[in-house]
Amino acid sequence: MSHPLSQRVSRLVKISLAFHNINKTLESEIGLSLVQYHLLHHLRDRPGISPQVLAKVAGMHASTLTQSLKRLSKKGLLYVGDDPKDSRKKLITLTASGKAAIDRFEAMAEQILPPSAPSIDSANH
Repeated sequence: MSHPLSQRVSRLVKISLAFHNINKTLESEIGLSLVQYHLLHHLRDRPGISPQVLAKVAGMHASTLTQSLKRLSKKGLLYVGDDPKDSRKKLITLTASGKAAIDRFEAMAEQILPPSAPSIDSANH
């Protein structure tokens, strides 16, 4: 009989491997990772958001967010500019290419992503 911790770890490993495989497919087929889409999606819903607010709503650490924003900016999918009210602060907006990337991702991901993704909560039970 296997130990309950071993069973939980096994489920988490399966989720991690599934995430890795799906993410690799999405990046090669669409050019966006799940995390990148997650950020662009938040930017679409909140134009002109600050990096601090984006980190909070996306559930990401600020340093991880900064690296992701640099990659997305290099791809021309978003623009980081000065806040017109306070030039010490930055605001992030999607570019037209960023909006098109979201549309492409959503159209193609429907075919790639499983109908329901396993949750961490279900993996812990």
